[in-house]
Amino acid sequence: MDGGGIGRLILVAASLACLAESPVVTPAWVKAQREAIVAEVSWNSSKDYDAGHIPGAIHIDTDVFENGSPRWHLRPIAELHAAIGKLGIRPDSTVVIYSAKTIAAARVWWVLSYAGVRDVRYLDGGLAAWKRAGYAVSTTPATRPPVQFFAPTRDELLATTDYVKSANGAVLADVRSPREFRGDVSGYSYLDANGRIPGAVAVNDADDSARVYQNADGTLRDLASIRAHWQAAGILDGREIVFYCGGGWRSSLAFLYARAMGLPNARNYSDGWSAWSTLYDQPDGKTWRQRPSGNPIAQGQ
Repeated sequence: MDGGGIGRLILVAASLACLAESPVVTPAWVKAQREAIVAEVSWNSSKDYDAGHIPGAIHIDTDVFENGSPRWHLRPIAELHAAIGKLGIRPDSTVVIYSAKTIAAARVWWVLSYAGVRDVRYLDGGLAAWKRAGYAVSTTPATRPPVQFFAPTRDELLATTDYVKSANGAVLADVRSPREFRGDVSGYSYLDANGRIPGAVAVNDADDSARVYQNADGTLRDLASIRAHWQAAGILDGREIVFYCGGGWRSSLAFLYARAMGLPNARNYSDGWSAWSTLYDQPDGKTWRQRPSGNPIAQGQ
């Protein structure tokens, strides 16, 4: 085996070792790190970052990882690697993600993990928890010099539409709202299709506003309560679990819980209900058109 092949094996082994640890960390853990890259995450705005952030933290706009309205699907891996490299993140970096919105932080935690960053952590409670711990904040922007990024993807973390179609032994865990699950609404102003994937199990809404997976102070619910919730829903029976929502944010948070619990067989259907239900094209080269994908859907209670 050549040196490059050995290096890839070492990187994969290190990645698996990091994934065996809980990805959820405390402010004290972050404070003790000297080499970690800390990143504040938000969508389409840096106002939270500009108002105050962990000293030295960079800002990440979630748009760099998704292909825009109305699809909001995960970008191809070459584009993900290019975006990560522009942020100054290397495959062997330790990265700590936080946000005022738990599902945004979870989304970027999952994207970086899938794309091959060795060690990605989630700061529980975000900046509010950092402040409660008595640590200082900064309004000085920070950036890192860009790098060339390439790493093996962790394909075992991702479920594609084709994978969902063929994964007959997996349980589909739907972390959208009850109204979305029934098909009363799509849940998104830009998505027309209503319904769910047939056979999916509702495990409650993982959005911040629902307060099922988050405490009122923005910290995560304790693992025992989420485990009990999933046990009652019947998804902890040894089968592989594929989490999905509309477009990968809420399902990333559920996947974070699964990883924190040490569940070995879980995937995130990143493109979610949007990709399952809908095909997108631009017949005039400008305006997006939505049409049914032809995949089966279920509606009702």
